[in-house]
Amino acid sequence: MARSAAIRKTESSSATEFERKIRDARYLVAADRFVITFDSGKEYSFPRSALEVDDGSELVKIQIDRSRFFLRVTQVSGNRYEVPWDRVLYEAEPSYSHFRGRTGPSKTSRDIGSRIRKLRETKGFTQEELAGAVGMMRSNISRIEAAKHRPTLETLEKIARALNISVADLIARR
Repeated sequence: MARSAAIRKTESSSATEFERKIRDARYLVAADRFVITFDSGKEYSFPRSALEVDDGSELVKIQIDRSRFFLRVTQVSGNRYEVPWDRVLYEAEPSYSHFRGRTGPSKTSRDIGSRIRKLRETKGFTQEELAGAVGMMRSNISRIEAAKHRPTLETLEKIARALNISVADLIARR
């Protein structure tokens, strides 16, 4: 299979509702970087190695979701993952409040993420199953469990409901 200089998928739309919507996504093979353009015209670039879900095999396809809030990546190995708009900002936008370059995850975020993972595994849920029950993407559950994202109270309520426990039990230090 020939490796192209760039894999590109563009979706156009007359609606420019949010700056959070992705207009274009491509992968630069030589630079080993993703380049994402938002409807605002801002372009962000970050290394492929920043995505822990990427297994390193060749990329076959990059597709922007119809909602344009995330992109799907398919690798030759069959591995597939999603990159939401906020992950792009996390990796590449210093003014973003959750930018990677700030401080590491707080102890509280690590505690909550660890607790969610333990409860999910105890109840026999996969990340995909919990994500479906909560109404979010699996990649976001993964980021919460890894303390790479601090969930809102609303998200914690949904996770607690899906795990059939109280929010207090979810966040209580043990």
